[in-house]
Amino acid sequence: MKVDIAKFEAEPQGSFHVLEQEKAERMSAKTLYIPSPLDVAKAIQDIPSGKTQTIYDLRETIAKAHNADTACPAKILKYWKWMAQFSDENPTTKTPYHIPWWRVLKDNKPSRHMPGGIENQSKILQSEGVSVK
Repeated sequence: MKVDIAKFEAEPQGSFHVLEQEKAERMSAKTLYIPSPLDVAKAIQDIPSGKTQTIYDLRETIAKAHNADTACPAKILKYWKWMAQFSDENPTTKTPYHIPWWRVLKDNKPSRHMPGGIENQSKILQSEGVSVK
């Protein structure tokens, strides 16, 4: 799948929402931030070499940065996958969407859905000194 930068640019800007009671109870949150691709890119770019965050950690980081109780898990996962693919396809292209995607873990372990699967993500993390389970 070829990811074009226009795909990121076409996505809406981030937005803050006060949740209706039913959804608030389901999400255990009163407010929700729906991030833009740039929000997700910045949060991932801020993860230092040799460190990792889970998708859940990333959600908390983004929510906190925008004064919300939580951030949209679907958008974060979607943008992470898009940017990983884009970065893998364009390793020398530097854009705001070129991110160290391998520093994000799903369920505290590498994801089979990332470029090169679990083996590639584990290899890159090990090159940064991260012990992978």
